[in-house]
Amino acid sequence: MPKYATVRDLKNQTTALIREVEKGKAIVVTRRGKPVVTLKPFEPKDKESQYPTTAFDALRKSILARNPSLGKETPDQARRKLAKLTDKIRRTLPFKSWRDMDRFAKGDRYGFTR
Repeated sequence: MPKYATVRDLKNQTTALIREVEKGKAIVVTRRGKPVVTLKPFEPKDKESQYPTTAFDALRKSILARNPSLGKETPDQARRKLAKLTDKIRRTLPFKSWRDMDRFAKGDRYGFTR
């Protein structure tokens, strides 16, 4: 049977309530007598939810949806591809260094400002 706590209890006793949840007890948080949220112990299947938990996960999911072949690459293969692409782009730029490109982008072609 779950324990009930109000939103105020959650605000004032967060650590104590989390410790109870860690012990395996579910807690239902209520607002004005109506259940709002359930705190329950973490399970491995919770991590495999349909919603990404970080920006990295969301970006990775979006990229893999468009390019499924990227999911099969090892990190070393991806690193080599990126290095090859970077070298190719570097050769096509008319600048000797990133500093020159930065100056050009800021409108300071001759390096008068620092």
